[in-house]
Amino acid sequence: MDLRRTQAPEPGDLPAVRRRHLRRYGVALFDGNGRVTDQALFALLGFTAGLRVEIGVTDGHAVVVRADPYGGSVLTRRAMVLVPAGVRRWCGFGPREQVLLVAVPRESALIIHGLEKLDQALPRPRALIAAMHPLGGPIPGTRAAAVRAGRATAAGTGGAVPSGAGRGVPR
Repeated sequence: MDLRRTQAPEPGDLPAVRRRHLRRYGVALFDGNGRVTDQALFALLGFTAGLRVEIGVTDGHAVVVRADPYGGSVLTRRAMVLVPAGVRRWCGFGPREQVLLVAVPRESALIIHGLEKLDQALPRPRALIAAMHPLGGPIPGTRAAAVRAGRATAAGTGGAVPSGAGRGVPR
């Protein structure tokens, strides 16, 4: 199935507009020396080689890196931040561990979390899988879905929507 060639939903079937948020996220890997970088996030923050930064920790075992002209650390020539080994150990980060990076541009700060934060924040995968709607069917909760469900009931199908009916969810 080639999703690039699916028909776009009709305007009435579009989901609600998402709110724009001011943070950006990435997943990166500590290298063997405890350095981490993400080109897109670092560019957004203005983190360049030689930038002085302050590195600290939170009570929740996250690392905070923020631009500070008097900071005790400097980004490497490849614009990587070196998180000291003691800080990594205290936060529970192992060697070459993947971490969640949160860029907060208004604060010129980068927050480094363990990936377990994603497990805490995101819905359970099994719940998402159970709530999945097949491609090609109407988007639940839209007027088109209600109309199609009403037509299906009127046609004597007991409320079932025929497979492939509607254009709400791409095929």
